[in-house]
Amino acid sequence: MVNHYTPEDFPACCNLFIRVFNAPPWNDKWTNETAALRLHEFIDHKRFVGFTLWEGEALAGAALCYVCSYYTGEQLHIEELFVEPSSQRKGHGAQLMQAIEGYAKERSIVAITLLTGKSYPSFEFFRKCGCEQLDYLAFMFKEI
Repeated sequence: MVNHYTPEDFPACCNLFIRVFNAPPWNDKWTNETAALRLHEFIDHKRFVGFTLWEGEALAGAALCYVCSYYTGEQLHIEELFVEPSSQRKGHGAQLMQAIEGYAKERSIVAITLLTGKSYPSFEFFRKCGCEQLDYLAFMFKEI
């Protein structure tokens, strides 16, 4: 079942974030401190919108988003969407996307945006959910 995020969900979201992104294919090195900082950057956003998906008492997935303005209208930007590795490929990500789309439609939000890597399994997942790759945009990065 997908619910709206509540502050009580924060510890479970942090723990799940670490489990998901420290595992393949990402193999990141998140700690409790760095994960909490990252998640607070989104959760503390003035126009934050979050969703959690629970299997009984266990958090199985979460989506952390925020609303932003654009000349065509408001957009809902997905910063993080993550599902427990053992719960992946069970439709949980699709349920989170359906909740996101439903939220957007109810509020006349004109688009959903996100960034993902082309080589990640999430790329194909988001394509299956109806997201399109925009060839005219480029994510720019310079390591310092």
